[in-house]
Amino acid sequence: MSELDAHLASLDRAPLPLPSRAGRYRGYADVIEELARSGAHALRLGQSVEGTPLFAFDVGDPDAAKVSFVVAGLHAMEWIGVEAALQLLARLVARPPRDRLVRVVPIANVDGYRRVERRLRRGERAFDRTNARGVDLNRNWPTHWSSSHLRAKVFPHLGHGGDAPSSEPEIAAILASLDALGRPLDRALSLHSFGRKVLYPYGGVWRRPSDFEAHRRAAVAFARDLPGYGVTQTARWVPGAFAPGMELDHLHDRYGALALLVELGAGGFRANDPATWLSPFRWFNAPAKDLELSSVVPAMDRFVRGEA
Repeated sequence: MSELDAHLASLDRAPLPLPSRAGRYRGYADVIEELARSGAHALRLGQSVEGTPLFAFDVGDPDAAKVSFVVAGLHAMEWIGVEAALQLLARLVARPPRDRLVRVVPIANVDGYRRVERRLRRGERAFDRTNARGVDLNRNWPTHWSSSHLRAKVFPHLGHGGDAPSSEPEIAAILASLDALGRPLDRALSLHSFGRKVLYPYGGVWRRPSDFEAHRRAAVAFARDLPGYGVTQTARWVPGAFAPGMELDHLHDRYGALALLVELGAGGFRANDPATWLSPFRWFNAPAKDLELSSVVPAMDRFVRGEA
């Protein structure tokens, strides 16, 4: 029995009691079951703060010079990104790339995902973003990391950047796996929600990377067939709202990747629907999940294959 199958066997398989209008989102055990049956090569990277195994999944030629990397689920409540990663992985397995290895981490914040699931089962509606230590895993990457993050001070419920760069075992494990590849990344993609934006470096500082035009062109090409999606540099989406220590900047600066971040969907908040007003899970996860992903996942597929 593989480590992934053993982990699946240890999980509670109770169905997730989500309201139908919240969309067809799956609990952790169902996600792991799909991954175990996906046909992708599972690689255990390490474990979370609470000891949950953290897995990556490889498709393609392991010895190829080119590597694409995809990460989702850095934030606890952003489940639509996890669903997008699962759909992307299925497409890659069905037609494996011949010129590259694609590595996918479908759930980076495994403790957060499971915590949100427990709260949903109890009927709780708490906002949830961080790992088990209250760290925002998308502020814990080394590039442009800062110990004094204004947003975390003003809005502590959003999480802080950790005690040091890559202080969190989830980020340290991902970085160790990328370092062990021994070669740069060609493409990198991070999946979040919400806002229907395709973002590119930098987020931690105002200035633009030297290959800014290449990133802008890639983002424009990515968003070309996506209705309602805009394109911008991360730090200029909301001017002055810098994001120190984010994955996008580090995947570019450390590994040389052409790196994009996709904010999936417009969220499930509806001004004319009171049921959504106090339901943070719905804010971040589009009710019409499959419709939202039907155009976005093909764009993701083209990007990680280097076709766009």
